[in-house]
Amino acid sequence: MSVSTKFKLLFEDEPDLQLDKFQQSLPPDFQVIKKDHDYYVLIKSAKAEDRRCQYLIDRELDRHFFLTGVKIRATMVRTKVARSWAIRYRMHGSLPDNVHPQNWNYQLPIQLRLWSIAVDTIDDLAKVILLYQIIELENLDSTHFPAYTDSTTAPVPLTECKFIRNLVAHSGNVSDPQLKLYCTYIGLPPVMLDITDSESCRIIAAKVPLMEMEAKNVIAKAL
Repeated sequence: MSVSTKFKLLFEDEPDLQLDKFQQSLPPDFQVIKKDHDYYVLIKSAKAEDRRCQYLIDRELDRHFFLTGVKIRATMVRTKVARSWAIRYRMHGSLPDNVHPQNWNYQLPIQLRLWSIAVDTIDDLAKVILLYQIIELENLDSTHFPAYTDSTTAPVPLTECKFIRNLVAHSGNVSDPQLKLYCTYIGLPPVMLDITDSESCRIIAAKVPLMEMEAKNVIAKAL
């Protein structure tokens, strides 16, 4: 018996989908159906409610958005729903007593904008890219990143941030010797991040606070 994972399509505006063309654009194991005024996508999968299918549908919708400008989000239709509460909060404070006009440089406005976007980003991989851009703008010289030679100890934070970003931003096998050592240190095979591997994604997500701290320190020094 074939198994499928079902997604409901959510639109920013009123649903307006050319069903035939949309189906034509998708892989053969995707089936688009319309029920009343709602659209659904069924994806053949190894098991029901397969989380890997979220990545598969998301990349198709990202392509669709690039081609059409129509933003669509896919949410998995589950037979069993566990309720959870997610609370996001920020610590608010007043300006310091010794605040003064900023002595602006070229990169600081860009870094502040990247920080603002990164804070509101819930996608860990996108957050890694944004945070590293803040760090890199302050460290364009490769000599700023101490070499990593021992897989039994952690790299210095700046070098570790570079490794995390490289794993997220590239694909294929790891060829850089230092990055191979880092993969050994964090318990990953010497390949760039496989977004369909939940354990690899978990390991990378756990490194996001490190990158947040390093990016925040970079900006704080310039303020």
